[in-house]
Amino acid sequence: MQIKQESLLGFMGRPGTRFTIPVFQRVYSWNARQCEELWDDIMRAGGTDDGEGHFMGMLLYAVDVQRWGSGELLDVIDGQQRLTTVTLLLCALTRYLEGGHGKQEGVSASGLRMRYLQTGQGGKMVGKLALSSMDRDTLFALVGVGDMPEEPAGRLIENLELFYGRMMQPGFDVGQLWRGLKRLEVASVLLAPEDSPQLVFESLNSKGMALSLADRLRNLVVVTDDGNSSSAEGLFETRWLPLERAVADAGIEGLDVTTALEAWLAKSYHGTRIFDRSEVYGVLKSHLRDACGNDLGRLLSDALAYARSLIDNDTLREEALENAARWTAGKPKDLISEYKMFGD
Repeated sequence: MQIKQESLLGFMGRPGTRFTIPVFQRVYSWNARQCEELWDDIMRAGGTDDGEGHFMGMLLYAVDVQRWGSGELLDVIDGQQRLTTVTLLLCALTRYLEGGHGKQEGVSASGLRMRYLQTGQGGKMVGKLALSSMDRDTLFALVGVGDMPEEPAGRLIENLELFYGRMMQPGFDVGQLWRGLKRLEVASVLLAPEDSPQLVFESLNSKGMALSLADRLRNLVVVTDDGNSSSAEGLFETRWLPLERAVADAGIEGLDVTTALEAWLAKSYHGTRIFDRSEVYGVLKSHLRDACGNDLGRLLSDALAYARSLIDNDTLREEALENAARWTAGKPKDLISEYKMFGD
């Protein structure tokens, strides 16, 4: 591995480079609260002329064996959410400057677009950041290199509008924002050619934040697709991404793919005693084998149907998430305490 501490804008602005998101990554999912926290961090970093940088953590990437024309293609293994969110902020800043609302010396809308949002060769421009298929066309439309799809990724649009709204508030200082953006720093980590991006991704998560139930199921889908080349469009595209997108677009506090899956399993297996959240994946695998006949597509379809019921029904969702929280903690609702049974 090669590790380098550098500015995030310096990383994003590499000439002749395009960034892609591997299929084992989740869809874009940052919510308004996370975007507002980033905005506050950036404005705080840019609050003075000689302020300190703001460290955003590690950004892990690998050089793709494929090339984009004569340019370089980089796979972002860890850092998609931050990279995408800053891209949306730069889109908002581009619109702000194009509208003539303010000026910043040395910064122009066209300059931002050509360095951070688009890249091209031979006069053909494409989006500099290519997200997963559920998000890709929406982001391309936002950066100005394509048409908005019929079913756009709402989270991308909402977060861009959030940033633009903050810029339109009285007292906004575009110079402070730009100073803060320039002070964002990352530890960029380049994988060696012999490193497996997916294995490194799983290893990093297992050594830091444990892989969630959604992470593990996503990886199972990817592995299943890799082992079945007979289908032109695999389960990841047709079953997994719609599940991620439905939950992400709902934008409901406390509801993500993991909690939706846990609620779904808790409904059917509330009588199965587990001791903590780490055992839920085992229950999922048993359900895949016993209830779905090892048909992963059927499992994903059933999970999507249940997730949509949680999204549409506030009362059901509240009760289901509460029951799931008790079940994953080893304390299901109908479990009789040993203290109550036998005394202290």
